[in-house]
Amino acid sequence: MARHAYRTVPHYRDMMDRLGMRADSIATPDELAQLPILEREALQHDPERLTSRAVAPRDRLTLRTGGSTGAPRAVHHSLRSIVRNAAHGERERAIIARAVGRQVGYRETLIGSPRSTAQEVQARLRAHTLMPRGVRVERQYLSVLDPVATTAARLAEFAPHVVHGYGSYLAALFAYVRAQRGDFPLPRVVTFSSDGLSDAARALIRDELGVLVLGTYQAVEAFKIGFECGQGAGLHINTDLYPVRVVDAAGRDVAPGEAGDLVVSNLVNDATVLLNYRLGDTVALLPGACACGRTLPRMTQPLGRLDDWLSIGGRRVHSQGVRTIFTSEADILQYQVVQQEPWKVAVSVLTRGMVDEQATSQRLVHGFRERFGDALQVEVAYVTDLRRTSRGKVRAIIPLDESPDSIRVNASAPT
Repeated sequence: MARHAYRTVPHYRDMMDRLGMRADSIATPDELAQLPILEREALQHDPERLTSRAVAPRDRLTLRTGGSTGAPRAVHHSLRSIVRNAAHGERERAIIARAVGRQVGYRETLIGSPRSTAQEVQARLRAHTLMPRGVRVERQYLSVLDPVATTAARLAEFAPHVVHGYGSYLAALFAYVRAQRGDFPLPRVVTFSSDGLSDAARALIRDELGVLVLGTYQAVEAFKIGFECGQGAGLHINTDLYPVRVVDAAGRDVAPGEAGDLVVSNLVNDATVLLNYRLGDTVALLPGACACGRTLPRMTQPLGRLDDWLSIGGRRVHSQGVRTIFTSEADILQYQVVQQEPWKVAVSVLTRGMVDEQATSQRLVHGFRERFGDALQVEVAYVTDLRRTSRGKVRAIIPLDESPDSIRVNASAPT
């Protein structure tokens, strides 16, 4: 991939020539760290300088990030890389198929953005590959922007074996299912990505409803970074396909267990070439072996976006610091903090059912003031869904300078 980048991608050729580097000197994943870290702004401002001249436009599928951070980016994927990614997906699909009880022919519902990357990729695969009908996964696509009651009704009709969606939406959906359960046909497996699933929401789905819950980690820039096995903590990293580093703000590698910025190299996609690329998420590598026996290294679920900070009274706190205010609240499935004024935040919470709202609100207000000072105004609302971006994702932290036009509110109102 390094040689391909030098031969066919303007950014890497110019950069290596300027630094006096030879592509042949990069022979192992560790040696990718010789390259300067590629920031997201480079991809946003001039994606064509990162595009290989060896991949014809007709052989590209152009996908766009959701732009939840205010910086949407376009990434070209070659047909060859899309097919290879589908094959590589068998690693995590084998775990799902084992839980479903069949290797082929099961039903899967994907709940995502109306402009879903998954739908675009699947359409390209159907157009250019041959998959016998008997071994296909039968898929249903639903919108994360629909009310959970509508989604639940469609799920009951389709009766999928597997449901995949954004963690925040699944929390709201299965809280509704639990309250309205009746004879609802529960899936065998629930998988989530894009935004987090709280420990409380995971416990509701896994322990109360008896459904296996597995996290996956992917991005438009790198399709299959990691997956959960169900037997140990964290995500297994597909390190032979997407080697990763965890670094501090200065680009220095941090120790396992220490949170930092995720830097990934995509060794699969030869169209938009991204090597040593700072993806924008905060993670930590996990030490030790997994009980499942896989030797792939592991990392945490993303702990937040690099952009998710609250700045109040001169103090900046990352979303991970805000998250600790909620960790002991077992009845809160999901939360969102919107800074409305320099000393005022609105906290929206989605709960598992009836809770003591007054006592819960008092604890949350106390937690925020303990962190930011007694002058902070905190308004707590109990909602049935949270504000979403135009792509359906939930931002846990919406800072004061966030454009309100990038956020929408679902139809459900505060309770």
